[in-house]
Formats: sequence, structure tokens, C-alpha cells
Amino acid sequence: MLTSIRAALLASAVVITAPAALGAQGIPVDVIIAATTDVHGRLRAWDYFADTAETTRGLARLATAVDSLRAAHPGRVVLVDGGDLLQGNPMTYQASRTPERPHPVSAAMNAMRYDAAAVGNHEFNYGLPLLERAVAQARFPFLAANARRPNGARAFPAFTLIERGGVKVGIVGVTNPGSNVWDRGHLRGRLAVSRIIPEARVAVDSARAAGAELVIAVVHAGLSGPSSVDTSVAGGENVAADVAREVPGIDVIVYGHSHREVADTTINGVLLMQPRQWAGSLAVATVRLQNRGSAWHVIEKRGQLIRARGWPESPAVVASVAAAHDAARAATLRTLGSTGAAWRADSARTHSTPLVNFVLDVQRRVFNADLSSTAAFDLGASIGPDKITVAQLARLYPYENTLQLVKISGAVLRAYLEQSARYFVVRPGAEPVVSADPEIPGYNFDIIGGAEYVIDLSRPAGDRITSLRVKGRAVAPTDSFTLAVNNYRAGGGGGYGMLRSAPVLRDTQVEIRDLLNAEVERRKTLDAAAFADRHWRIEPAAYAAAAYRALNAPPGRPAAPRAENARPAAAPTGRPTTLRII
Repeated sequence: MLTSIRAALLASAVVITAPAALGAQGIPVDVIIAATTDVHGRLRAWDYFADTAETTRGLARLATAVDSLRAAHPGRVVLVDGGDLLQGNPMTYQASRTPERPHPVSAAMNAMRYDAAAVGNHEFNYGLPLLERAVAQARFPFLAANARRPNGARAFPAFTLIERGGVKVGIVGVTNPGSNVWDRGHLRGRLAVSRIIPEARVAVDSARAAGAELVIAVVHAGLSGPSSVDTSVAGGENVAADVAREVPGIDVIVYGHSHREVADTTINGVLLMQPRQWAGSLAVATVRLQNRGSAWHVIEKRGQLIRARGWPESPAVVASVAAAHDAARAATLRTLGSTGAAWRADSARTHSTPLVNFVLDVQRRVFNADLSSTAAFDLGASIGPDKITVAQLARLYPYENTLQLVKISGAVLRAYLEQSARYFVVRPGAEPVVSADPEIPGYNFDIIGGAEYVIDLSRPAGDRITSLRVKGRAVAPTDSFTLAVNNYRAGGGGGYGMLRSAPVLRDTQVEIRDLLNAEVERRKTLDAAAFADRHWRIEPAAYAAAAYRALNAPPGRPAAPRAENARPAAAPTGRPTTLRII
């Protein structure tokens, strides 16, 4: 099958790619832009939590698709990434702990011959030395026009110039200013990220002045919508559409950050596209240019998607990350302790569960705090019966957040819980319908330990928290509490602006996942009964049952977001022949 697909693509390429005519006046030339974004360490098609192969994602699968594009369009393919590469799964986590080895992300992308990548906000999660090491090992530039050192110097290049099919292509990159908040511990006094649009405008002008005839902007920001951080401090978080409208000189925007998928959106004449996160798809733009006199002019643009499913893994990419893959598997399969029961997270967003209570308890005891907060990140997380592994706890707590202690009032506690309860969308009735708000990711539904409360979904959003008590006493607005919370949330991330001004009393700089691992190793055996406290729930019962059914329904493919002239992704057939690149 793959041989016939390649043959078909090569045959179609002959229609246009007569080498002698390439670049001749009046003869159109197609430049192919292939893009990934928010890969988050999915280099191999492997689920380290389950220790099994995956079929629907993996950069190694997309690498084979890129090889076919290059075979079909020799000398005319540009390959870029929209950022968030260095964090997100056990392979990148282990790579952050083994600085003596080549970074697998750089190695895999070198094998694929990327032309450029934007710096994503998660590139900063392990600190600047790790990022600088990965950048130094890459044979392509990491771009961030809006990241500067304290002396005003750029921390990364603003753009790069390459040539494809006789056309000079400029690639401009910008990163997300939310990093100033989310990773302030790593960046404060070392690097600052400014607003995207002013710096993008300067970078595009510079690229054009340097001779770029086709400009691609790689933007680590969502298309549009509200920001989860204070925009007066950090600037807009989701501004790709604004970049299209307000920055002249851009032909194509590849955007990311929001974990959505769009094949082809046109705003102000600019083509925008976003591939699926975790290397689930490759976005492909065909830009047709014509040489009129002494300059190239864009005459047509269109975008499409190639699914990772159906492509075999590239042997070159597999070989480049073999040592890192083996190290990740060995680390995640390590046994930390045991338990006699099966602990599951499937109901963790409808009432207290031992699995989430375990996280809350560990965090509270680090500081002897009054309260503790966490999200139920993955409703598929579980431990036991029998052994508890690193992989199981990594699925329970998949992020590299560190733990802080902040001081909050009773009013802030109530506002915090009301914000969390906005996660649920309710259609009341004899048989109520409850669903998750599509604009609020599950990792932004937080649970508070140390407090007793009810989320009453029969009430309107903003007025759902009832029976709020701490240590058996009703909470007054003027009460004061200490709260153990992760660094992302303490900075107001995820829409929790009420925490932004909370005084930080202590900052461990210790990853919460390390605390969980250490606690299991200390106890050796976990007893679910020790964490069975039922301190919160959803009411009425019919609403709780409806919420459970909605949150645990078999996943469907979400609709692609639509904007001006937006076209959703093609059907997920996984067959490269759906591409119309001729």
C-alpha cells in the first residue's frame, strides 16, 4: 500500500516539477509547508503509561509522511514546528534528568530535517539550561522574536531565511507571553516574553527586508478567545487571528498552544492552520507562486491535514531516539509500592475519590497546610491492584508542576471553587443534561482538600458552592487559610486570577510528581481506606449521575473550531491519498 501511495504522489509531482523550468518566468511553482505543533514528547508511537504501541500519533509516523512529501516535491518542502516539544511525556521527563545524553527531541527533529521551530511555553518548564542544551544540539533554529534577555538582546532568532524551488522563504517565530506567569520561577531576571503582535510586525518586516518572498509565521498561541493569565502583565495568550489581521506581510500562519485542529482557515487573506497535538496530524499548505518579472507573487494557497494513523514509523527517527525510548520505558515501569485495591479516577470530577485524596494529602503534609488543591488530570488514571509503578503516578499527575504555599482568604476560597464549578454546563429538566464546557479543559477543574463543600448544579454558574466549611466551621469571607497549590495555578493560570495576588509563603521548587513517588516508596503499601474521606460532592444526585455519564462517555472526535472562511479537518481516514498536492 505505502509503495503505491508513494508512486501516486511521485507521478502527480511530474505534472509541475519539470526541473529545467523551475523558477522560469510565468511558470507557477508550488512550495509545500508541512507543520507539527504541541508534540509534547510524542516522538515514538508509544504509550509509556500502558507500555504499548500507539496507532494514531507519533512524530516517527509523521516523519514517513514528510519523506513522501519530499519525494513528491523535491526541493520544495518546508518543515516547521509550532512549539511545546520538550515537555509532556516520560521520554522528555527522563531526558530532563539525563543532561549527559543528546536530547531526543533535537535528535528526532534533526533526523527529520526541520527548518525551524517556534519556542513554546512548555520549553521553559525544565529551566533555561535544558532549553539551551536542546537548542544547541538542534541543526535548525528555535525562533522567538518576542523573547529577550534583561539587556534587551534577543534570546532566540526572530526569523530565518531558506530557499525552496527558487523562492526565498522567511520563517518568523513567536512564543507565548503567558510564560512570564507560568514559569516565572525559571524566567524572572533571566528572560522576558513581550507581547506577540509588535514583535511579530518587526520580525516580518525584517524578513521581507532580507529578501523573503514568502513569509510563514509560526505562532505559539491559540487562534482567539480569552487568556488564562492577566493580559495587562503578559499580553494576549490566544492571538493568532489578531496576528493575521494586524501584521502585514504574512502569507501563512502555523499556530498551536490550544490543542485544537484546523486544516484551512483564511483571515485577512492569510492562510492559518493548526495540526493536531501530540503528533496526531501533519498540517500541509500548498502555496503556489508565480514569477512576474523579477519577483515571486503568491497566487493560490490551500491547507490540508495528514493523519499519523496509517503511516509506519520512520527507521531514522526510531534509531535517533532508541536510547531515550529504552530509558523512558525502564524508568516508568519501575515499581514504587503496592496496594490491595483498584483505585480509579473515573468519578474524580463528581465526588471525592481516594486517588485524588492521596495527592491532596501529600501536598497538605509538605507544608502542614490548611488546604490543598489539585486537578483530576486524567479520568483514566488508576493504580492497583498489586504493584504501583512510576507510570501510573505519571498518568495521575502528568505535569512538571512544583508545589507552593500561598495565603488566601475565605472569599478567595469561595471564588476559587466557583471558578472550578464553571467547568459544568447544565441543561436542567426532569432528566438533566450535564456536560463539560468545551472551553474549559479538564485540567482546569480543581478539587480542594481540607474543605467540605457541595457543588449544586441546579444553581447558576457563579453561585454553585454550598455548605462550604473548613475544620467543621462555615467559611466567612474574612477567614484566612494556607493553601498548598501548584506553581501554575498560584500564578493565576487556567482562569484562576483570584490567586494571582495571593502571598507566596513558601516555594519548594520540588515537582509534585516526585513528592507522590517518594510517598509511595516511603509507605510501601497504600491503603485506599486511609484516603476514603468524602469531603465534596455534586448535588442533586441526578445531576451527579448525568455528569459522570457525560465525562466517561466514549470519546468522539471534536468539531474543528471555525473562524472566517474556516474549513474543518478532512475525515480521519489516515490515507495520504486524501492529499491534493499536485
